Amino acid sequence: MIRNAVAAGGTQFREIEEFQWMYGGTFQDLDGHIWEIGHMGKAATSADAEGNEDESR
Repeated sequence: MIRNAVAAGGTQFREIEEFQWMYGGTFQDLDGHIWEIGHMGKAATSADAEGNEDESR
């Protein structure tokens, strides 16, 4: 998505960052608005959901 925004005339605002289970980056559109895009892998969200179960039940 960021590459598409830059190809359409936007500018990359920050470098793309990669972490163990997610990545993201930032671009500025032609009107000057800054957009931050991120993606979190399904494995991370599944593990997080399992770890946050209510133990009082």
